[in-house]
Amino acid sequence: MARRAVFPPTEAELLSRLTWFVKLRWLFLLGLAVVLFFAVKVFQVGVDLAPILVIGSIVIIYNICFYSIHRRMRRAAVKEVTSRDLRIEANLQIGLDLLCLVFLVHYSGGIENPFIFFLVFHMIMGSILLAGRDIWFHAIGAMSILLLLLVLSYFRVIPHYHLAGFGSDQLWANVPYLWAGAVSFLATIMVTVYMTNSIARSLRKREQELFVTKTQLEMKSEELELANRELLKRQNLLVQSEKLASLGKLSAGVAHELNSPLTGILHFSQFVKEACPDQDQVSSDINVVIRETHRCKKIIKGLLDFARQSQPEKNREDVVLVLNKTVSLIENHKDFRNIEIQKHFTVTLPPIMFDIDQIQQVFMNLIVNAQESMPSGGTLCIDAGISADQECIEILFKDTGTGISEENLEKIFDPFFTTKEKGTGLGLSISMGIIENHGGKLEVTSSKGQGTAIVVKLPLASAEED
Repeated sequence: MARRAVFPPTEAELLSRLTWFVKLRWLFLLGLAVVLFFAVKVFQVGVDLAPILVIGSIVIIYNICFYSIHRRMRRAAVKEVTSRDLRIEANLQIGLDLLCLVFLVHYSGGIENPFIFFLVFHMIMGSILLAGRDIWFHAIGAMSILLLLLVLSYFRVIPHYHLAGFGSDQLWANVPYLWAGAVSFLATIMVTVYMTNSIARSLRKREQELFVTKTQLEMKSEELELANRELLKRQNLLVQSEKLASLGKLSAGVAHELNSPLTGILHFSQFVKEACPDQDQVSSDINVVIRETHRCKKIIKGLLDFARQSQPEKNREDVVLVLNKTVSLIENHKDFRNIEIQKHFTVTLPPIMFDIDQIQQVFMNLIVNAQESMPSGGTLCIDAGISADQECIEILFKDTGTGISEENLEKIFDPFFTTKEKGTGLGLSISMGIIENHGGKLEVTSSKGQGTAIVVKLPLASAEED
């Protein structure tokens, strides 16, 4: 048979109720003093005050101890107060209270005392505070001591403390009355403990179920938020792809239409320059025309490259080999004299499927962009390794350049967007298209004045292999 769940109170709940018990005990002592004053001075009830005052003093002493313990608990860190410590204290408080109440009832008339039913209230509070069998042990122990004192008093083994002036002494000789009172009181205590404990356990169970439900809802909310972010990211990529495709077709047409006239302008300018070698002003003006014509042709070449992003011709290649080859092509260039290139490559990277020319174009473009962002020199770190999820190779290009502002970071992959004086704004757009055609990703993180980090992700297993 399965054991029924106990559902004990939490540490915070138990500590709060124990503190409440300490405060309630001060009220009980105040109430006891008031009742004794009226019983003795006003109603002239004959009661032996000595044992009652001793019991009250004992309650004051241990309540001061518990008060001091709670002050230390509030000052201590929460992790230092364990559930076991609190449960021991709760059992100690309930046990001492019940013991004092039993002897208080005994020394103030026993079963004759109408306040005997205040034990019921304490059983209710104990059932709320404790869980499982603890309160049953306390209830059975307290009732056993009370009945033992009643039997010993009846057979005159110990003295009976009669409340003179409050009730008839003949009640003590009335056996049926004593039995009826004892049985009814015992039944009331046990039924009260059972019902209160069951209700408290049920409430704690509901609280824990609500807590679990709340936690699950929070987790689902986080999962939905992540899914929503991924959906928005994919939508943005789709819009970007459609925009690039449309722009590619337009660019191809415009580039072809402009290429022929520009070629004619360039040849005619060269002819004029050669025809007027002695006219310095004309030569200077013609040089401007030639320089700007070459710049236009460079933009048109970028447009054509952007428009004709062909499907990659993939072969199984070594990424580290391509990286080293690309770096060796530019590291001795005059523009890289003040740039320190730090390479951190994992030499055991597995070969993957990619178009070597297209990927080298991407690497070259990213390295040149890094150099242009560090006009006064700096450091370019290039790392290559396998991703944490073991699904792709990650190549990191991290520079110490001027960085990219937050408002520009979302636009860097837009065609023709550039912050450079002589840039075409097509380099990153072309690189993004190449990486996406390889089934990979291009991710950028940057902030103004803090440098830029670009991660190229190429899948270990390509669609052709699948």
